[in-house]
Amino acid sequence: MTRIAMIGGGPKCLFALLELNDALTSIQETPVRVDVYDPYPPGAGRVWNTGQPRELRLNVNSRIIDASSTLCLQSFDQWRAVSGENAGGEDTYPARALVGEYLREQFERLVEDGCLNLAHRPSVVTGIVRQGAQWEVFSEQGSELYDEVVLATGHGLAGYRSEGMLGGALSATQLTVEREADAMGKVPPGSKVLIRGAALTAYDVVLALTEGRGGRWEQVTRNGLAAVRYLPGGQEPARITMTSRSNIPMSPKPQRIPGPLREVLDDFRTRIRRWGAANAAPSGKATDRPEADLDALWQMLLACALRCARHSGIRASATELCNTVLAGQSQAFSAINSPAEKLRASLRANRRVDPATHEWIWSIVWSGLYAQLVQALSRIQWRTGDRERFNRLAANLERMAFGPPEPTALKLLALFDAGILQQEPSADAVTAEAIVIDAVTAPVGVLSGPAPEGRPAHSLFGSLLANQEIQIRRAERGLLTDTDGTCLNARGERSESLAALGRPTEDPTLGHDTLNRTLHPEYRAWAQRIATKITSASQKVAP
Repeated sequence: MTRIAMIGGGPKCLFALLELNDALTSIQETPVRVDVYDPYPPGAGRVWNTGQPRELRLNVNSRIIDASSTLCLQSFDQWRAVSGENAGGEDTYPARALVGEYLREQFERLVEDGCLNLAHRPSVVTGIVRQGAQWEVFSEQGSELYDEVVLATGHGLAGYRSEGMLGGALSATQLTVEREADAMGKVPPGSKVLIRGAALTAYDVVLALTEGRGGRWEQVTRNGLAAVRYLPGGQEPARITMTSRSNIPMSPKPQRIPGPLREVLDDFRTRIRRWGAANAAPSGKATDRPEADLDALWQMLLACALRCARHSGIRASATELCNTVLAGQSQAFSAINSPAEKLRASLRANRRVDPATHEWIWSIVWSGLYAQLVQALSRIQWRTGDRERFNRLAANLERMAFGPPEPTALKLLALFDAGILQQEPSADAVTAEAIVIDAVTAPVGVLSGPAPEGRPAHSLFGSLLANQEIQIRRAERGLLTDTDGTCLNARGERSESLAALGRPTEDPTLGHDTLNRTLHPEYRAWAQRIATKITSASQKVAP
């Protein structure tokens, strides 16, 4: 019997177990026992739990969600169409709780109809220690030995508090995904609220305190364009102030990519794949990795942006486009002082009412090439300074490319127009008489900041680092793994039977804040390794 401990029961755990189940269906009486450690119901986990309020909606198109398997052939959209949740097919950004229902149902199918022996352990893992060929997993329920351990902790283990969180501040999760009644009671109607953060998590808080308290949206037309007006419910705060260091709002996602730009993107996808092949590591050992030529990659992205601008009829020089990425906004946007007006300008550019902006061009390039960039940059060896530079520029590009969908952006703009919402630089924020809410999410990876300064976000990772079972490279926050998710130890060798999937590996691999199952192949390779191991063992004992 092979015993597997999955630390974290969210979507990454679900995808790996579905893949493993499908790989083992030919074996009768599968000798596998899997314990899933998570305080929340597996499949959905904490972030997608089914109890969260319905005003919290997807920030991406629902078509990317697919937890289908031999047990259920339906993608999320197919599943909800059959269940009657989206009969018209028009709800592109449904409630996250509904996504959670789909994910939870797929896990329940796995338990009931799959070939794995699955058990849910509703507790938090506090430590993992190697004991010979096995691992001892410590939790609130005691300790047990396992042959394989998978770290899939997602948005952080229980008890996370962001760096710099003010004493007495409420956590965004208390008002959103966890919706604690006591926490909501601490934000009375008519109060002043200050939110630390001005990104997607902050938007969740804003909607929870307005729409979630009885506020409604009225469809209107302004300047010939569809918009919404906020109708107060009477229970919302009098003023909500979001804060950020840059004070630059996230750009709403482009509604569509014009045909000529799709052709440009196809060309550059091929180029990025070639760059990735030329800069890939020749083996899984960390010390064998050549330094990647990041300058060539940036020149490729710039060339793509220039071609997209030309096809869109935008006058933009290479210098102007470079400066937009370096500054986080174009010169034209920097001249707009109000975050609300910047949001309005972005919406008009998205709809092509106004000429496309440099931000719009970069959003097309970054989102359109992102899948290829994830693969090309996976586990590369960075030259000194390149990792830090990439992080800075990528943060600016992601603010342009991965902002809220248009329906959410329209709601935010309506709240700005109603005088309920405002945004200010963090340095100018006044906390006196304000209820402070922390909307800074747990950092990606497993450290509070880049190594070597960053501290382990949880004792679980601290002990693994101290025992040299895992490796985090300089200027990164996530675990370095092999292509099948197996962790590499401090010597750059495979830490056999210890794997990490998803957010704990961010930086060596990118883009784990996603439900797109096709973006990262590690879970599939992990399942294949386990299946091969179990199949070989079964054949040896067969009469």
